Amino acid sequence: MAVLNRCALAVAPKPPMREWSRPFWTREDLEGGPADESLYLIPAYDNEAAALTLLRGLHEEIFAAELDLWCVDRQLWPSPRCFDLFLQWFSLRFFPLVEDLGVEPLITYGVGEPFRGMVSDALDWDIPQRG
Repeated sequence: MAVLNRCALAVAPKPPMREWSRPFWTREDLEGGPADESLYLIPAYDNEAAALTLLRGLHEEIFAAELDLWCVDRQLWPSPRCFDLFLQWFSLRFFPLVEDLGVEPLITYGVGEPFRGMVSDALDWDIPQRG
């Protein structure tokens, strides 16, 4: 086990985000509901104030990533996407410690069309429950 030099941020849609995304839902989304949370690795921070400062600097990128999951046409996105709107549209949970339980080396991928396909496929995975 290894501890990563990152913290994590879980982002879940609140009702305003769900309402905005509803026109883009597929039949599967309607049957199972939208995916609840996304998890982002963020730079390490020392305290809550530092975490909020980081969030202010990262919220535009996270907001865009969340909107892009539903609609790639940026003209249909809400504007302006300010920090206050971000807080109205998403609930947040910070995780100050991230441990890597995998044995394979970490690999990063650039975000582009092939990556979007992998994300789409991953959202359809049937993950076994622990007993």
